[in-house]
Amino acid sequence: MKEFQVIDDVMPDVPPTDHARVLAARARVLEGTRRRRPAVWPRVTLAAAAVTGVLAAGFVVVPRLGGEQAGTASPAATASGTATAVATVSSPRDALEKAADRLAAQPPGTGAWWRREAIRTQTRANSSFTVENRYTEVLWIDRHGNQRTVQGRVSSSLPTAADRRAWKRAGSPKLCGDHEDCRIGRVSFFPLALKPTMLPEEAGALKALLLKHRPTDGSTDDEGWLWNAARWILLDTAATPRTRAAAYRMLADLPGTDVVGRASDTEGRAGIALEHGTVGIRQQMVIDPGSGDLLALQTVMAKGGAVLDAYAVRRLAWTDERPPRITD
Repeated sequence: MKEFQVIDDVMPDVPPTDHARVLAARARVLEGTRRRRPAVWPRVTLAAAAVTGVLAAGFVVVPRLGGEQAGTASPAATASGTATAVATVSSPRDALEKAADRLAAQPPGTGAWWRREAIRTQTRANSSFTVENRYTEVLWIDRHGNQRTVQGRVSSSLPTAADRRAWKRAGSPKLCGDHEDCRIGRVSFFPLALKPTMLPEEAGALKALLLKHRPTDGSTDDEGWLWNAARWILLDTAATPRTRAAAYRMLADLPGTDVVGRASDTEGRAGIALEHGTVGIRQQMVIDPGSGDLLALQTVMAKGGAVLDAYAVRRLAWTDERPPRITD
């Protein structure tokens, strides 16, 4: 049963790593201070910190993607010159419910192709330095379910001065971005018996259907299965806005999921977030509170919020654009 397909990472001259080594490297690099990214497109959801906050004046949300703000700016935000807005909601869960309502109210959309563009960011570490790799990935899905994924060239960087010094001491080995054919691997979720048109638009029904397709070999529990299925729905399918909103609500009701008041993605965009996972590493979905749109899916360190792996969504909608032709 192939619910998961693993595509191996390719990173010449830099040995692969596991989560423990990544955590050790990030702890070494990030100890004491946390690096902030400017609001330019970094690599899919890596390196801005997750922050939880509720101000005395109310729950904090942020400007919408188009610059529109909801609510009235708090005195603290105005004094600091930050364009942060305060919505009239009493808790992160209330904010999530309102965001899900806004998403569910969106029309299904028209066009021949579903287009999802995201920036993938991944942190990798060897024994002495950390490398961050980034590329753009565009997924195209037509009305018949045919898919095509277009991946841009990988760019690599050494995030800190300490990493650059360690890299030079190691003989300046080639990085992933030095190779035209370098590709970053990913773990893809394939519930093969399901199609987006089969997915319910109500949280309880969606949960029940997904659990019917959970493998019975002991490889995953209910919560892990539902979280990965929701990732698949939100990132890799042309699911309707109502189904996507149902996925948010389904996850928010899981015992192991927390609703976080404020979190940032690697493009500097902030929103509310759903978080799930262990004490050390958390899976995070960052959601625009103004529209309910998905901003990012990312793996973060619970302490400090450093992002280890991320997809920052730049565009996700039906369109009459067509994917580029495949050339030999």
